Amino acid sequence: MPRDTRTLFSAALLMGAFAQGASAAGAPPGEIVSNSMTLSYETGGDTITQEEAAEASFTVDQRLSFTFASLEDGGTVNVEPGAAAQEIRLILTNTGNAAVPFDIDVAAVADQLGLTLDPGGGGEEGTYSVFLLDEPGGTAVAYDPSGVVSTGPIPADGSRIVVIRATIPRSAGDGALTSFEVSAAPLTPGGGGTQGAVRGQGLGAVDIVYADEGEDGTVLSETSYQVLAPQLTAAKDVVVVSENRSGEFSCSGGAPEPDAEAFIPGACIEYTITLSNAPEAGSPATFLQFNDTLPEGVTFDSVAVNNGFDELDVEGAMISGAVATLAPGSSAFVRIRATVD
Repeated sequence: MPRDTRTLFSAALLMGAFAQGASAAGAPPGEIVSNSMTLSYETGGDTITQEEAAEASFTVDQRLSFTFASLEDGGTVNVEPGAAAQEIRLILTNTGNAAVPFDIDVAAVADQLGLTLDPGGGGEEGTYSVFLLDEPGGTAVAYDPSGVVSTGPIPADGSRIVVIRATIPRSAGDGALTSFEVSAAPLTPGGGGTQGAVRGQGLGAVDIVYADEGEDGTVLSETSYQVLAPQLTAAKDVVVVSENRSGEFSCSGGAPEPDAEAFIPGACIEYTITLSNAPEAGSPATFLQFNDTLPEGVTFDSVAVNNGFDELDVEGAMISGAVATLAPGSSAFVRIRATVD
């Protein structure tokens, strides 16, 4: 989809995610919730009241839950060969009731683009890097998804934006796809290892209960780059227009003669150069150019037909042509007449 529409779509999701109120998280773990009952009764003509006759209390346990979702419409970013700093954005949101650090893993799968991880974010062709943002428009900080690396504590109802940034190989063909599996897992408060569920702590201590979608402490999201590129073919052929045995044939304007086939000296011949973009191509070809030099042994005569070329130049034996845009399913061709020496 067009980049500006995708950006508006992503911005709306971002603002919605970062506008969540703090109340959504609920009571924090460790908070003691207590209440007591009042008892009254009559005896000897008096009413006896006992305040706090009985009490029950419990400690709020930790709800460990989070979501991880692509901010790209349809989960795919369309890219062009050679394009730099192409971004895929995801948002990790802590929907639990306590601050939690996370470990994020990123793996390229179905990698037809051959992208390799560059933890430093150098932006070299054929590489991708991962960055974290605390908020929309914030500073992107390089993140190494290798091993167990903490994001730092994400507060309850807080989020981190995860950015995959890649430079697409110039050699990438139309339709080439690289998908990423991006997963998040909660870490212990110190960030040194995976936080497991904790049960059986009783009313006075804190249990930790997984409440993510799979209730297993791991959330997976998939997102992709897909290359949209032209699928170009070039063809060139040559036929005899006239054998011109009498030497009187007008090569520049004469109609093709039936059964002419001998490339004899003096014959008028015609080259046809055709450039085509396949109907199934993912994008138009733009600023398309060709340069063709007539071989020794023939002399340029004229341009017989120009169908689709915006510019045609002839300098001696050199013929050049240019097309501003060649849409999928479209062709441009030119017919050049020359004389066999």
